[in-house]
Amino acid sequence: MDMSKKRKLKKNMEPYLFLAPLLLILLVFLLVPIVKAAAMSFQYYYIIRPSADGHYFVGMENYQNLLADENFYNSVKVTVIYILVTVIGRYVLGFLSALLLNTQFKGRGLARALVIIPWAVPEVVACLVWMLMYDRDYGIINFLLNNAGILSQNIAFLQDVKVALPAAMVVNIWKGFPFVAIMLLAGMQSISEDLFEAAEIDGASWIQKVRYIVIPGIKSVSTVVFLLLVIWTIKDYAIAYVLAKGGPSRATEILTIFIQQTAFKTFDFGKAAAAGMLMLLVSLVFTFFYFKAVNRGEEDV
Repeated sequence: MDMSKKRKLKKNMEPYLFLAPLLLILLVFLLVPIVKAAAMSFQYYYIIRPSADGHYFVGMENYQNLLADENFYNSVKVTVIYILVTVIGRYVLGFLSALLLNTQFKGRGLARALVIIPWAVPEVVACLVWMLMYDRDYGIINFLLNNAGILSQNIAFLQDVKVALPAAMVVNIWKGFPFVAIMLLAGMQSISEDLFEAAEIDGASWIQKVRYIVIPGIKSVSTVVFLLLVIWTIKDYAIAYVLAKGGPSRATEILTIFIQQTAFKTFDFGKAAAAGMLMLLVSLVFTFFYFKAVNRGEEDV
């Protein structure tokens, strides 16, 4: 092989050499565990009770047991409600915040810096603060609602079956809306000022500017943000678990908590792996649409 071919081969191999460490990390910490979990989903993996007949490959039995489990359907229902409410809540609040931060007012720079604080706070720390605020006897939320005449008696927000899930969703929305606000704000600032000037000349109202200029102008960004929120919320775990650990009476038991409880409380790792595979498939569907939206946005640019 002559020197020119060697140099060409070396040049072609350089990108792959730079990617090699990342690919190795993904292989060891992502691909191998996924393959292991997929294999476990077809095995008898109830570690506190060995297989009676000594056969550990059970085919689709774990999936059948999972689909016959009422607690699984409850976790799916709770997860769907959790995703719908928190994704819509974070987007709406983030959109309104972005509109406010995109207008001219004194102290706008400080407001833009402060709005990111909830998103920057670690989830566990945020949950501990909200747990204190939700406290039935000493929490500030009960204090304010009582003083305003809205409540006649204190509410145990995280111990009440009817209130625990909405309380967890409020924390999720508060924690996540700054990301939406910053992303949408970036999209709004990319809209040409000429469009707003032309609308001003035509006598368009503020609502009309938002409807016909801002919303179409951030459509691609909104799609990407919306899909990201769905993907992140599907695998959300910390907020619901730290606040209520799936309780009371499984009222906040989203799918990730169901999987954790099935694996590490009942020790049925095969069934937990089956639930994890189903959740992974759903996540991959939304991930596919996410990459499709990103590619479409790059083509538009």
